[in-house]
Amino acid sequence: MSIPQRASRFLNFSNPTPKNNQREVSVFDTDGRAARMSVLAGSSLFPRPNQPRKRHSTWVGTRNLQRQTWIAPVVETDVPARVWSGEFSVERRPSWQSRTSGRWSGELDVEGYGDEDGEGEKKNLFLVQWEEGDAENPLNFGKGRKWFNAMMLAFACFMVSIASSGFSQGTAQLKEEFVISQVTSLLATSVFVLGFAVGALILSPLSEVYGRRELYIMTFGAFVGLSGGVGLAQSMNVILVLRFFGGLAGSFTQAVAPAVVADIFAAQERGLVMSIFTLSGLMGQNLAPIICGFLVKAFGWRSIPILITAASLPTWLILTFTFPETYAPVLLQRRAATLSKTTGKLHLVAGITPKPILQQLRVGALRPWVMLAFEPIVTLLSLFLSVVHGTLFLLFAAYPIVFQQTRGWPQGIASLPFLSICLGIILALVYIAVYDQKRYANVVKMNNGAAPPEARLPPAMLASVTLPVGLFWFAWTNGPELPFMISVSAGTLFGFNLVLLYNSITNYIVDAYLGYAASALAASTVLRSIAGAAFPLFTPQLYASLGIHWASSIPGFMALVFVPALVGFYVWGERLRGLTRFGAEAAGMGGK
Repeated sequence: MSIPQRASRFLNFSNPTPKNNQREVSVFDTDGRAARMSVLAGSSLFPRPNQPRKRHSTWVGTRNLQRQTWIAPVVETDVPARVWSGEFSVERRPSWQSRTSGRWSGELDVEGYGDEDGEGEKKNLFLVQWEEGDAENPLNFGKGRKWFNAMMLAFACFMVSIASSGFSQGTAQLKEEFVISQVTSLLATSVFVLGFAVGALILSPLSEVYGRRELYIMTFGAFVGLSGGVGLAQSMNVILVLRFFGGLAGSFTQAVAPAVVADIFAAQERGLVMSIFTLSGLMGQNLAPIICGFLVKAFGWRSIPILITAASLPTWLILTFTFPETYAPVLLQRRAATLSKTTGKLHLVAGITPKPILQQLRVGALRPWVMLAFEPIVTLLSLFLSVVHGTLFLLFAAYPIVFQQTRGWPQGIASLPFLSICLGIILALVYIAVYDQKRYANVVKMNNGAAPPEARLPPAMLASVTLPVGLFWFAWTNGPELPFMISVSAGTLFGFNLVLLYNSITNYIVDAYLGYAASALAASTVLRSIAGAAFPLFTPQLYASLGIHWASSIPGFMALVFVPALVGFYVWGERLRGLTRFGAEAAGMGGK
């Protein structure tokens, strides 16, 4: 298919979108869909060997087949049947209703229990599922309860984001108080972000074994305690250790919050909630230098951990007393255990096999690296997001150099240019909701309810071109001889492209890898965290060696490298996915 033909498929606005498709294709629901689809993937690190696959256009069926994720009770009994709706929320999308899985039918093997023909025990075997309107089903929680818990988690994510970047404003005072080098003082920011990378591999998989609540209470409580410890520390080594483990604990809050939203909100409700979570995380990172800059100027660097602890402690207390368990498989397993104990008859959760903790950790910690090694799409797009994320953290160290040291602005005032990045973030979210949502919905309509993953890429292609423009704009207008608003306004373009790239690329990864999307996104998170930890460390030397113009240009040159990759994935992405093991297996999940 030619590029103009592809463009007409992916960019068409000629027809109005049907009302029922508006939410079903929400571009904000990335992480929620990835969390829900993880059930489609097995527990092996590698998928089965490549098998011949059909092109996307052939598996977009016209039949309205519904995938049987949960099966009906196997026997008639006097114990009331518990009825599951038959699908995960994500499967209510039109693009899912035409798909069937060749890997897993959802059927539970109950042969071999009791006597020789297995009939004796099968008569005493019952499958536990949700009843219709079940009050214990998180999707049936009241709207007020759902939104209260979601907003508490959003504020928790906001505070973790504040902690990740706010310490960049205490670098000078840390260096002076502990008589350390500039690089060592910058480690206070870097080790926290590095903790995100470790947490994404270790802590996140545990929620699918133990559920969400207990881990949330423990990890966010640890984050609060470790942040308070930083304010009392009398050694830089202690600060670095506490900051690393604080980042590790805080990573769970940010990584699993979208999964919690997917647990409690139906598919048609999640778009707005997810956009709020996106806004809270990004705004926290960019407002932190402003808030903490003024605090440090007035009260010293220890005011940063005091602020984080004082704001986060009440949140943790409220979560401890109000936050419910939201992970349906864990709740159903508890119900099955209670019924088995009460009735003396074996109850099992339909379609679920309990996941051993070592197996889950093995998959969570190793499969992202396997995908980075064997999936060029995941590798290149993760590297691109790493450059973008690293550039954001580079700016946390670069703005003080450009505006505080070069222009002579006082601390706090020198961080106000981050407001332009915040403005760009807000504009991007509005653009996605108002414009790109409709574009993608029309693509879904044109493809009979199941758009190809490459339809997610046009916003990223646009941003990949305009991002270097914004970076070069800042690089060559940030001298004191020019009015400050010229260089400050470049941040708006950076913030706009930051959101467009993240949203578009992560949606593409989810649509392309389906059940393996959670591992692919974990790989992206790890690389982004490593880049966020590394970029600030060499920023002072870079600016000292190259000057403010050329040093600020380096991220622009790095971003330019990935423009051909996005164009290539847009044109040949479907063919490339068919040649790789995870890509071909994901296509098999989509249909036969």
